[in-house]
Amino acid sequence: MNDLSCAGRPLLWNISGSWIMYLLFAAALCVFAWGAWRRIRFWRNGKPDGERLSGWFQRLGVLLKEILLQKRVRGSRFPGWFHCLIFYSFLVLVATTVVVMLDCDFGTSLFGGYLYVVLTLATEIAGLLILVGVGMALYRRLVKRPETLPSAFADVWPLGLIGLLVLTGFVVEGVRIAAHGDEWAKISFVGYVFSLGFSGLSEQAGRSVHAVLWWMHAVLAMAWIASIPFTKFVHLLSLPTNIFFSKLKPRGELSRVDIMKLMESEDPDADFNVGVGGAEDFTWKQRLDFDACISCGRCDEVCPAVQAGHPFSPREFVAVCREALDRADDGQEVMGKCFDNQFVWYCRTCMACMEVCPACIDHVDTLIELRRNQALMHGHMPTDAARALKLLERQGNPFGPQGDRMEWVEDLGVRIVGPGEECDVIYWIGCCTTFDPTKRRIAEDLCALLKLCGISFGVLGTDERCCGDPARLLGDERLFQDVAKSQVEDLNRRKFRILLTSCPHCYNVLKNEYPQFGGHFNVVHHSEFLHEMLWSGELMPRLGIARRIVYHDPCYLGRYQKVYDSPRQVLKSLPGAQIVEMRSNKERSLCCGGGGGHFWMDLKTGRRINNLRVEQARQVHADTIATGCAYCQQMLTDAVKQLDLDDEIEVVDIATLIMSSLRALPDRSADSADESRDEPELLKRVGTQTEEK
Repeated sequence: MNDLSCAGRPLLWNISGSWIMYLLFAAALCVFAWGAWRRIRFWRNGKPDGERLSGWFQRLGVLLKEILLQKRVRGSRFPGWFHCLIFYSFLVLVATTVVVMLDCDFGTSLFGGYLYVVLTLATEIAGLLILVGVGMALYRRLVKRPETLPSAFADVWPLGLIGLLVLTGFVVEGVRIAAHGDEWAKISFVGYVFSLGFSGLSEQAGRSVHAVLWWMHAVLAMAWIASIPFTKFVHLLSLPTNIFFSKLKPRGELSRVDIMKLMESEDPDADFNVGVGGAEDFTWKQRLDFDACISCGRCDEVCPAVQAGHPFSPREFVAVCREALDRADDGQEVMGKCFDNQFVWYCRTCMACMEVCPACIDHVDTLIELRRNQALMHGHMPTDAARALKLLERQGNPFGPQGDRMEWVEDLGVRIVGPGEECDVIYWIGCCTTFDPTKRRIAEDLCALLKLCGISFGVLGTDERCCGDPARLLGDERLFQDVAKSQVEDLNRRKFRILLTSCPHCYNVLKNEYPQFGGHFNVVHHSEFLHEMLWSGELMPRLGIARRIVYHDPCYLGRYQKVYDSPRQVLKSLPGAQIVEMRSNKERSLCCGGGGGHFWMDLKTGRRINNLRVEQARQVHADTIATGCAYCQQMLTDAVKQLDLDDEIEVVDIATLIMSSLRALPDRSADSADESRDEPELLKRVGTQTEEK
């Protein structure tokens, strides 16, 4: 072969009137711009959402990370593979096209020599990989046909167009090689193979065929550009835009509207409205969410309600909201007309859909807005849920009288920290743990562990009421804000360094929601705290029995707070324990079924999600399910009983497992009164780490 530094080929060979291509390109850009403007106008017609208009550099970093690394896309293996094959290969073709354009239109001489060799080989490989990716995508849609992936003609023809564009490009290249000859033909190895099929053509016939195919390829390319805002290709616009404006706040922090301010408004013409009732109530970001959805079905694949056969689907939720916007001129309401009145109540708010969504759609946030409107504007809510919130409003929690709380706390024998007093740690026990006798052992064991470590701690006594999480999840924003303001006031009257809780729901509210009401606390979950105590040597498990343990990730600790490793490290410290994983774990963990207010609701449709979860534990032959949430413990215990597995599987909190594994150690709680005692290294470390978070 000749010197590669001389490699190259003529550009626009056999093409006359190339100016027509530029006219077509200009026309395609005009159609594209018109369509893009219509899309942007559609988004901007929504209500304001000022929270998305800050943190521009951070947003740019998120966009570049997601687009270039395709992290979310790769979260689903088979679709991730074919999407990455198409995406990265397309970038190679675009880069080569830009180099050719510079040579043709700006007189550069880039497309030659070694760069020609590299780019030509790269484009040949990229074209092949695009065809492979398109084939995989068509196989999934037309042959495999997963139930969670809808397939219509509008979903299939864009794939066909991409494949046709690449194929015509290869054929044009093959005809050029056959008709004109090319000493560097084998560098264009795919085109060279195609050229063998045209080897019998005369030069004149070859030129004619080449010209026709070249213009066909050009027209297809321009048609593709023009079609982007009007077809499923619109995700090339809406998806990156949606990622750029994705939520920067903690997942568990929902948007807030000041209910009291709305109610006290002196403007008689102001419409009092909370949440989303009609299509006109959607914000511009929610409209962008709906436009960015590509109906890939990943959300349905991981949704516990879908897996259990309940009449709910996050994909359908987004699709129907989009349809409601299309019919907004008819005054279409979302609930009761677009959805039946039960639809939004089947969601467990577990965030599984948002964890896997490649478009960063905020399914849960929008669904809560619909619940808020139903609860506050229409008074619609499942009966059991409404009863629980009525109890919360009347007595400070949805379980029992506050007097029962105080009676048990006194029996617990821990210090009650009053207003103006201080300690290192305040233990926020949580209502489920306090009022359910079977869960009280969580608090008893955790308090015993704190005493063993010599930690100065206390509880709030009757000043601890429900954190408001049930009201938040069930849409009663007024009640939640009343509760939050009251509890923040009570907490701010004490001085402490760490707010410790064993309830992930309380953890989320205390850490992510209360700052909106002036409550800025150093909140730590007991799994994190135990991990630090074990790591520092304050606690050393000595006793153990052979256990095969699976850890169930609570949704509000795992996906909401990204706490996955600490509880697993705690379990690994147990002598004799064998730690195994269920099929759905960590980011893909399956909800226990009690999220989204379902601890107080029992919508009897389909299978029970908690039963599905216990069956996953049984599949890996676990004899112990460990968790760090009282609600999860109750739901999984119920499932164990329903499946008649009481003799095979035990559901236990991690604090109880650690306590049962300790030998008798000296109680150092008395040392806490000695001011000369050195501060436990644990407190320094936990305080520092949580502040960094």
